[in-house]
Amino acid sequence: MNALIATVIVIGRRERVDEASAALDELRDRGGVRRVLISEGTKTQASPDEQDTTIRIDGLSPRFVDNAVAWLRLSSLPAVVWWRGGSADALDRLAHLADRLVLDTDPADEMWSRAPKLFEQTALTDLRWAALTRWRAALAHLVDLPYVRDGLASLRRLEIDAVDRASARLFGGWLRSCCQNSGAIDVRIADAPAGARTPLTRVRLSGGGPGLTLEVQDRTCLAAAIDGAGGARMVPLGDGSLASRFVEEIGVRTRDAAFERALVAAMEMGT
Repeated sequence: MNALIATVIVIGRRERVDEASAALDELRDRGGVRRVLISEGTKTQASPDEQDTTIRIDGLSPRFVDNAVAWLRLSSLPAVVWWRGGSADALDRLAHLADRLVLDTDPADEMWSRAPKLFEQTALTDLRWAALTRWRAALAHLVDLPYVRDGLASLRRLEIDAVDRASARLFGGWLRSCCQNSGAIDVRIADAPAGARTPLTRVRLSGGGPGLTLEVQDRTCLAAAIDGAGGARMVPLGDGSLASRFVEEIGVRTRDAAFERALVAAMEMGT
């Protein structure tokens, strides 16, 4: 039996809580988690499982969600709140109880608008950030090459093809937040064809110097290329599953300054 590494508290609509619980099942071989599954409603039903590692509360009034979290979290285990929807006021009241707060909602803007306050209460992130990890790493690798870095100041146009526009804004916000003159980067987002398994399908940074392109190929790899350099560096994208994205967040206990700056810049970009 795996030792417990965290209490994961999932909050959202019943079907979204079930989806998250199934994702946590896939992580059993990476360490056990104690689960608290809470869906909002008007008629409360509570049910622990036989191993006492899962507690489920369905139909809980939003005004009692923070009380439930306070009672059911354990001081001996880090508490990771996986917010998949619900009353925004309830989120405000329980944020300080979370060692890590993972936003996972669509649309994103209502929760993002609360971010400046949430930053001061907990280690906040958005699950979209984990999905962008390899995209950010691939672009950072290209930018760090000496002959690219020398002309970086001239690369001022960022084009993103995206299935999820909030993810595109977060990526654009990250790049802007990395630059001294963030407003100089013109970010343009276009809708990618439906059916893609990744939130972004193509990113291109261009301007006066050699352009940089990241593009999904064969649904499993990210091709990172520099204009005129010949060939492309292939980066595996992973399976992109809900479980693989969430597992990155379980062990994080500290604030992520890069994410916070990226989110602020994304909100300034608007929709």
